[in-house]
Amino acid sequence: MTKKAEGTKHEGDLKGRNALYLWSFVAVNLTVFLSVTVGRSFPGSLRSIGQWWPQVSAKNGIIAVFIPIAVIVLAGLLSDASKARLVFWRWHDPLPGCRAFSNLLERDPRIDVKVLTSKHGKFPRSPSAQNALWYRFYREHKTKPMVWYAHRVYLLTRDLAAVAACFAVLFPLGAVAARLDWRTVSFYAAALIVQYAIIATAARNYGYSFVLDVLSEECATCRTTSA
Repeated sequence: MTKKAEGTKHEGDLKGRNALYLWSFVAVNLTVFLSVTVGRSFPGSLRSIGQWWPQVSAKNGIIAVFIPIAVIVLAGLLSDASKARLVFWRWHDPLPGCRAFSNLLERDPRIDVKVLTSKHGKFPRSPSAQNALWYRFYREHKTKPMVWYAHRVYLLTRDLAAVAACFAVLFPLGAVAARLDWRTVSFYAAALIVQYAIIATAARNYGYSFVLDVLSEECATCRTTSA
């Protein structure tokens, strides 16, 4: 198998594995939404779900079906840069590779800066140039197990953060449409915002780890070629 074919196989497997987690996340949030709009509390068992499920009105059912579809469509319309903005809370140059050499490089003891500069020279300072150089390293090491796994986890948590951000907007609107009282809507909206903030923070950390894993692999390669 060629290196290109192997990379395509890894990327396809990565997307397939992440899709299962994304849909599971959507299903859990949909269950919570229905329990809030119908039962006013999260069902503790499958039996309790069976008890309140018949109470779902046609309007609530339409809302419940429409929101996950709208979220998946909206998440699909978001570009990588837009999803990165939701994770890193930066409007300009949000991709983690944009700070690979100016902010992240010296955080990881695995990376010998002198070894990298001896081969690649002085590192760029502009965010776009940093991301371009880092991405070149990534292309060389994307099939390495550590890099592939780091990429997978980052993409998963990044997409979860994008979906959670959509939920934080659309589910409270759905609760308002279901005519819940403002206290319930406010508490539910706050819980969804906290969910988004937690996932975005995790995605941010995984994104930085992904960048550093690529640099670590490049550093190891530089040591090998210079030996």
